[in-house]
Amino acid sequence: MTGVEGLGSHGAGTGGAGTGGSGACGIALPGGGSAGPTWAGAVRGVAARAGIDPGRVTVEALPVSVPEPAAPDATVPDRAPVGGAADYRAAHGHLTLRATDPVAASVALGRYARRYLGVRFTWRRPTLGRPPGPLPDAPRTALSSPHGIRYHLNVVTFGYSTPFWGWERWERELDWMALHGMTHPLALVAHEAVLAETFRRAGLPEAVVAEWIGGAAHLPWTFMGGMHSFGGPLPARWADRRVGLARQILARMHELGMTPVLPGFGGHVPPALAGAGGPPDRYPPGEIEWQGWRIPLLHPASARFQELHAVFGQVQRELLGPGTGYYAVDPYIESVPPSGDPEHLRAAGRGTYRALAAAARAAGEPEPVWVLQGWPFHYKGAFWTPDRTAAYLRDVPADRSLVLDLWGEHVPLHEALLADGAPLAGRPWVWCALHNFGGRPALFGDLAGLVRDVVNLPDGVPHLRGVGLAPEAIENNEVFYELATDLAWDDGPHSPAELDGWLERFVLRRYGLGGHGPDRAGLDGDGLGKLGSDDGPARPGRGVSGDDSDDLVGMALRAWHTFFSTLYGPGRTRSVPTPVIARPWTTGLPFPAQRSAGEALAAPAPAPATPSSDVDAENDPAVGAALPRLARAAGDLRTVLDALPADDPGRDTLAADLADVTAHVLAQGTRTHVRAILAAARAGDPAGVRSHMAGLRADLLELDDLAAARPETRVATWVDAARAWGDTDAERTAMEREARSLVSVWGGQHNGLHDYSGRHWHGLVRDLYLPRWQAWADWLAGLAATGPVPPDADPAALRRRIVAIEEAWRAAGPGAAGR
Repeated sequence: MTGVEGLGSHGAGTGGAGTGGSGACGIALPGGGSAGPTWAGAVRGVAARAGIDPGRVTVEALPVSVPEPAAPDATVPDRAPVGGAADYRAAHGHLTLRATDPVAASVALGRYARRYLGVRFTWRRPTLGRPPGPLPDAPRTALSSPHGIRYHLNVVTFGYSTPFWGWERWERELDWMALHGMTHPLALVAHEAVLAETFRRAGLPEAVVAEWIGGAAHLPWTFMGGMHSFGGPLPARWADRRVGLARQILARMHELGMTPVLPGFGGHVPPALAGAGGPPDRYPPGEIEWQGWRIPLLHPASARFQELHAVFGQVQRELLGPGTGYYAVDPYIESVPPSGDPEHLRAAGRGTYRALAAAARAAGEPEPVWVLQGWPFHYKGAFWTPDRTAAYLRDVPADRSLVLDLWGEHVPLHEALLADGAPLAGRPWVWCALHNFGGRPALFGDLAGLVRDVVNLPDGVPHLRGVGLAPEAIENNEVFYELATDLAWDDGPHSPAELDGWLERFVLRRYGLGGHGPDRAGLDGDGLGKLGSDDGPARPGRGVSGDDSDDLVGMALRAWHTFFSTLYGPGRTRSVPTPVIARPWTTGLPFPAQRSAGEALAAPAPAPATPSSDVDAENDPAVGAALPRLARAAGDLRTVLDALPADDPGRDTLAADLADVTAHVLAQGTRTHVRAILAAARAGDPAGVRSHMAGLRADLLELDDLAAARPETRVATWVDAARAWGDTDAERTAMEREARSLVSVWGGQHNGLHDYSGRHWHGLVRDLYLPRWQAWADWLAGLAATGPVPPDADPAALRRRIVAIEEAWRAAGPGAAGR
């Protein structure tokens, strides 16, 4: 089967069903009569899956204008709803939602649930978790967004978080997107099937195509031209199953009024397709490099590229349905282009857009928008000089491009790139928060800085179209993502001064400590600012009464005051690397290498400086100084957890937060053991090495046991999801190796990406990280037996042992320990 045959049963015609949205913002026109707008059913579906009786929910279309208040205390938008508007009202047990589009209606649904049902829907708590009972009355309350585009996901999220998801998990994520107001999600599922069929129609044999595409977890990097021919083979039914899944995802996105951002063709091809095109030798194919992989690249102005892109566009529409008007193409993402000649780059940009537009015209679709990341202009800033940057997009219509300022919370580029007089001046852009790298465990985020950054947009830079989230991995640091999505609406904090009240409400709703009925948390007190002690405002908690309730609320808020002033304090825009996953490789401390995580080991020297997603934790005294306070905060959360009834729906979220903080304290505390091991080795004290290794071992085993208690922190959960895509033992084995590779060695031993996606998972800590540390300590103890260990001791024997441990863990099968 080619990946096209036999797909008729997947319902190709569902891609545009029930949309009700129009234009970039998904704004719907009033209609639908007594039954409501055409998308009313989609919103009621979100309500039903969240645990709210859809029979008690009415959905009406709201004219595209600022709504009039229906009650004296109603809140009203103070500007035109560029990004949609909605209001909610409840009376006699029935909730009425009015909105310009289904996403805005879903946001209003979530706001009602927060304030009147006491629940904030998050990744960890996607439903009420209890029978809702009568819906409390609520006056009409309105909200709107000034941001027409609210972008979501990163290309590599499809490797670090979603590669093995099925429809059930994707459906939950789509509901999360709707409830959090996302309008333009990236949609990469089944892109490999489109690429593979494109290559087959260009004449490549099936075996060549399958080898080039590689394995499931690494597909995003194949898409971006970062690698090829790694992992795999994919299961025989993979393409058919993924195309079916993609159609479900796209259909639901359309039903919810979203505009999916689809991938375009970047020109990365197997060598057999890298033939010259166009006028003789004018635009010959080139080659780019990333982490040791070398990838042939067609010049977008070449005839060969234009021909292949036309095939690609046709195949994409055949498999996934009509185009959406937005296409992501980043041919050089972390690589240097084959030529620095501005005319070469100008022709490349011109050719890329010409191909996108030609494919749209061939399908009878409007002119497309090219969505491109600003990341290369930062990551390879030494190459992307102003003249080269300007040349690249000079011939691309400004209104047909959309630039993502990807790491806006740490290294915003809009002023340097997009302001008047800058290289990309006049182009629409979206401010994004990147936040997480690789899914590595880290509790961090500058919450006050996030408020300041979003509220102050566009900072004098014109043509801002919206805001977005572009994390490399999701399902972490929920407080950061909840705040970021709230800030896209006019009922979010308007300044850092309002953050205390927001955070108090966040905590009480997160753990269900605010009780039922109208929620006034944070509106009648000074919020977290008073919580240096237990005298902060307290609210009645469910299942707990009287003074005990007050104490529990105070403890929960006090714990979060600690988190807010340490982990999520000012300047915390980069993660604190976990020592646990540091790779012992020499007689020196391995921590400095974490500052350059993700850089090829064989990079030429001197190599240009590249940005680090990690802080220098070894030289940041605040990291260690915060640990006693964080340990006390964890104790407060433990007390609250122990007091909640066993069936309380807030328990699981509270238990997960407690596990995260406890893991952070344990992991950061291991630095002391590692330093002591090395100090003993330097002193020629083998007994000291062994003694401190025993302490490190105990801490790592405690961390592993902590992770074993929760399914999301077990390596078996990740591996089992991967194996579920295989139909035979061989396929399941290949899928498991893929899953294990990504979170350990990542690629080949030569690539330098070891532990870039390391996790505090049961089965990783005990079976990979602990054996590596033990091998290091044993090696140092052996050397110390003959005297002080010199800094330049030959590490060859250690490195052979470390590689053997890593490869054994990567190759482990279903009977492996920790599963």
